[in-house]
Amino acid sequence: MYINKRQIKGAIFDLDGTLLDSMAVWHDVDVQFFSRRNIEMPADYQEKIKNMHFPSAAEYTKARFSLPDSIQSIIDEWRSLCFEAYQNHIRLKDGANEFLHTLHENGVKIAYATASEEQLCSAVLTSNNVIELFSAKAYVEEAGKSKAHPDVYLLASERLGLKPSECMVFEDILQGVRGAKKGGFPVCGVYDSCSKSEAEEIKRVSDLYITSFWELL
Repeated sequence: MYINKRQIKGAIFDLDGTLLDSMAVWHDVDVQFFSRRNIEMPADYQEKIKNMHFPSAAEYTKARFSLPDSIQSIIDEWRSLCFEAYQNHIRLKDGANEFLHTLHENGVKIAYATASEEQLCSAVLTSNNVIELFSAKAYVEEAGKSKAHPDVYLLASERLGLKPSECMVFEDILQGVRGAKKGGFPVCGVYDSCSKSEAEEIKRVSDLYITSFWELL
């Protein structure tokens, strides 16, 4: 297994677009959100918010579209629209389940680092029967900085009890790859169709790049 060859003791995963085949759900949520307000979703909207945690994205959305909604009501609406899909429909990417179990069986500690909400993460990992494989979790909101910075990955590695050099970060977005590299982590870029425009640069910056987790087994 490649990760063991690198003498990696920990693996830190982004969730949406990396472990989870979930980005289409977020597109549908955004379309529904704007449709309820008779607003056409701008072409650049998802690109603008994709690296933000819920409060920052809600603040941006409220300000950009001069919405009367409170920040909390926007967050609650997004959470409501997402929860059913995360609990019942979203699945792991091809080979991800097998890769997670292989890591666990080989003694590699596993964490996730995400801009998503804890409620959604817990629901989707539970429904996919892998939540027990994770030893630690870290959220962008508690780290206090976006994934352009290493903070959320450093928090995850600290909670695993490992140094950054001992943990490989798995990310599907360029900002996350760059942020993790700033923290001294080896990084595996993961292909996702929603970030395909960044694929070549992700390949260049990452230590490893995959289109499927089967490539690591």
